[in-house]
Amino acid sequence: MNADTQRYLELLERRIALLVSLADSLSAASKGLVSFDLDGIQASISEQEKLCAEIRNLDTQLDRVQQHCQAHLSAVTPTGSNSSPDPTRLRLRETISRLTEIQATVKRRNEAHQLLLRRSRRTVGALLNSYHSFAMTYSNPSSASASAGERL
Repeated sequence: MNADTQRYLELLERRIALLVSLADSLSAASKGLVSFDLDGIQASISEQEKLCAEIRNLDTQLDRVQQHCQAHLSAVTPTGSNSSPDPTRLRLRETISRLTEIQATVKRRNEAHQLLLRRSRRTVGALLNSYHSFAMTYSNPSSASASAGERL
């Protein structure tokens, strides 16, 4: 295994780890939304922004390394039935398979999180409308007394 291929595999493993962290953060954020944990929601958003920035940076590195070892990476195609499997090819295939799997997981969790956010937005909107319709009922009693006294 040449150095470029080794570096590529290391970067793929790092990307997988970051995507696992992002998937976990999306799950935690959804739980925070359901429990109305505003501090938790803000912490999750901050963590997700950080993870996404790291993934973008890593993708740039992956692109550079992939260009350097393109010939070797194109050899990841299935081997002939008479030849013995190359350990590098097997490791690359396994790593790419795990990457595809975690990307699908992150996509599903992100879609579920977006749906939860849309529903939460509608709920908050309904609560605000309800609050505004009862604004005088829930107004500050001291300000209501002062305005009543001004009318006298």
